[in-house]
Amino acid sequence: MFTGQRVLVIINPASGKARPEVAEAAIAAALESVGAVAELRVTSHADHPGDWARDAGGEGFAYVLAAGGDGTVTAAATGMLASEHPVPLGIVPMGTGNGLARVLRIPMDAKKAILAMHEGREENLDVVRVETPRCIALFFLGAGLDAEINRDADAAAKARFGFLAYLGATVRNLVGRRNHSIELTTDVHTETLAAHTVTIFNAGKFELAGLDVGPSVDPHDGYLDITIMRSANFWHSLAAVLRLASGQADTAASTRRARSFKIVAQPPMLVHVDGDVVGSTPLQGEVAPGALAVIAARDYENPSDHSARGKGDEKGPQYEERVA
Repeated sequence: MFTGQRVLVIINPASGKARPEVAEAAIAAALESVGAVAELRVTSHADHPGDWARDAGGEGFAYVLAAGGDGTVTAAATGMLASEHPVPLGIVPMGTGNGLARVLRIPMDAKKAILAMHEGREENLDVVRVETPRCIALFFLGAGLDAEINRDADAAAKARFGFLAYLGATVRNLVGRRNHSIELTTDVHTETLAAHTVTIFNAGKFELAGLDVGPSVDPHDGYLDITIMRSANFWHSLAAVLRLASGQADTAASTRRARSFKIVAQPPMLVHVDGDVVGSTPLQGEVAPGALAVIAARDYENPSDHSARGKGDEKGPQYEERVA
């Protein structure tokens, strides 16, 4: 894929544990080995990933690689969506979560990631355009438990414990959960319910330690999968989280499928977008089908390829009232 092509690599030096110069050298060597004509740029300002990705196509680059964590990837994707000359976006994962990279089956090692993308293929990914606050989500977003976990799994904890920081934050935040009064509006209807967590998935299943974890969500079908957790009991909530993580989304919580959503809660609930805490409810957005071209590994399985019809085309938005 990269042979003879101009490739812009946007590197966030604050991501990961490796020294920036070590990461740069590894990325440069890997791209040289596949015959790419690469330019590496190291960010020094929060606007750099978005601005550079937006302008890359107009500057003659065929591909952009975001080398950093989930925040760097989302920033580059935001810029690409605003570009007059968009090009496919690849990921060199250097963060702790690396959610979208794991979904796309991109290896966590920089050299292996570049080789996997070089041998991979382009895919058109759905994007969540969030109105309140104004931003985008590529992987998931929500209000309640997810946001509290990401708040408490802070940079220091992630640097020290890695992915285990999320597990500790999960257990701590399951204690003493209380339901909120929530008004959930989708393109289907509006409902009022008592719940402590609402999660909107654009993508779900990803690879972690050689295992597939997370709900089976199709990021190419033009729909969002919304899960709702209502039980404030510690053990019930823990079981629901574990079932959801194991891919049993239909039994872990009540589920909905929709193209748009708005969440209003009393009292307000903490909100995150792709793992970044961004404030409190209300939270509102809609899906932009196939809006972003990304690079996936060769062994990535597009769920929509296995069916002549996407989930939404089969039965439209579906409501499952199995509650944990």
